[in-house]
Amino acid sequence: MLRLSVPAGERLQEARALDVHVGGSEANVAFALAQIGVASSWTSVLPSNPMGRKVASTLAAGGVDLSTVVWKDEGRVGVYFVEFGSFPRPTEITYDRAGSAMSLATPDMFDWDRVCQADLLHLSGITSALSPGCAQVVERAIHEGKAHDCLVSFDVNFRQRMWTADAAARSLREIAAGLDVLICSMEDARDLLGITGTPEQCVRALAGNLRAPTTVLTCGGNGALSLQGEELCSRPGLAVTTVDRIGAGDAFTAGFLAGFLAGSADKGLELGLLMSALKMTLHGDLFRFSREEVDAYRQSGAGREVRR
Repeated sequence: MLRLSVPAGERLQEARALDVHVGGSEANVAFALAQIGVASSWTSVLPSNPMGRKVASTLAAGGVDLSTVVWKDEGRVGVYFVEFGSFPRPTEITYDRAGSAMSLATPDMFDWDRVCQADLLHLSGITSALSPGCAQVVERAIHEGKAHDCLVSFDVNFRQRMWTADAAARSLREIAAGLDVLICSMEDARDLLGITGTPEQCVRALAGNLRAPTTVLTCGGNGALSLQGEELCSRPGLAVTTVDRIGAGDAFTAGFLAGFLAGSADKGLELGLLMSALKMTLHGDLFRFSREEVDAYRQSGAGREVRR
């Protein structure tokens, strides 16, 4: 989809210019993985028009494989508008996604044999919320992933302006049995499943409730935890001066999945939190740092204010 952002300090209804960025949860994750050297592919439905080609060219330029994207003559690219706030005013997001090419998708549109050649298939609750057809696509993707021996990860990503908490919770419970990795924020655990308490209590309750083999709980500036069986890992958050926090959760997910696929949930937490912090220093949804840059920031810590 496309993001149209109002310059900081302006209102949407008064804006005379908008910044254009490409984004979308699963696309952000695929792009971030490609940036750090993990081969990634993104599957969706795009319209055969300039906006669809802009999305595709941006992702392809970042190294994302688009060979399984379905191109259609009808439909449109979904759009959302961002009006940045500063305390005490929150950032406001306005969606304009009705009739998007992806919202019209059905499960039979996709070549599942090709999609599921991956080691891991990643999905988001945002896709489930788009339309009944998209909810069916997510369910079919999980089924096909398991049939093709893919690991399946899922980021809850509850969006209250797209559907109700009850609907999101019901959908999550219906697909939970097919998930290998579940990623959820403390806010979403509270709002969808009524889970509260300390971070450790919450991640254990979340794992007990949905029974994903690997359960990850993100805690905003306080870091993140993972639970695999009885193995609990936790990492503190990193200090960051935020430029744009949209997409930071997807950068975390990409970093966690990279570590997880390499065999270490703890390394995944470390990498995910660093990538999330770095993403917040950039405008736009996409994480645009190489693995070499990420490793350099990790090794240098706070480092020098100016590098020259």
